[in-house]
Amino acid sequence: MKKGIYVVIAFFSLGLLQMNAQVIQGTSSSSSDMRFGVKGGLNLATLGGSTNLGTYSSKPGFHLGAVLEIPFSDTIIIQPEALVSLQGTGGYVTNENLNLWYVNVPVMAKYNVWEDLSIEAGPYLGVLLGENTEDQFSGLTNFETNTIDFGLAAGAGYRLDDNFYFQLRFNAGFINALKDVNSKNRVFQVSAVYFL
Repeated sequence: MKKGIYVVIAFFSLGLLQMNAQVIQGTSSSSSDMRFGVKGGLNLATLGGSTNLGTYSSKPGFHLGAVLEIPFSDTIIIQPEALVSLQGTGGYVTNENLNLWYVNVPVMAKYNVWEDLSIEAGPYLGVLLGENTEDQFSGLTNFETNTIDFGLAAGAGYRLDDNFYFQLRFNAGFINALKDVNSKNRVFQVSAVYFL
């Protein structure tokens, strides 16, 4: 039931972003307006820390969602996002991947270093949608996951043209993904954004 509520909240948030973008597009076409975009890319995820149960290794995943650019000046932009993200770790305890599905909502501050290159940093909040801990830990101990993740993200971006923007980012979580186990999310992301 909880997971269904989270999915509804995620889709509702994306719908609000889309509605906001349509209103903005109808008011003006100036380059200083807010802009809506879609985003997708690859994750290289693991869990940070050490544990007696085994070692963490990297696993591939992906992310997909929506972004909104809110310019404050020619050099400073705030970019909230709503992303579905496959994270976790590879080969933990068993030889199978530990899959953690999140809806992440980062709010990034972007600073344009040059005309097309920017650096970015900001906090993110994640809500766990699903996981496969029962498959991973069956017969061992009852492992529980935290439903909330919070952390910081930092990276850089390159604007190819008015529509395409590419990002490289690292997300570092502050909350253990698995309760009572040192297991903070660590995710490298390579993304492409298409602004409408």
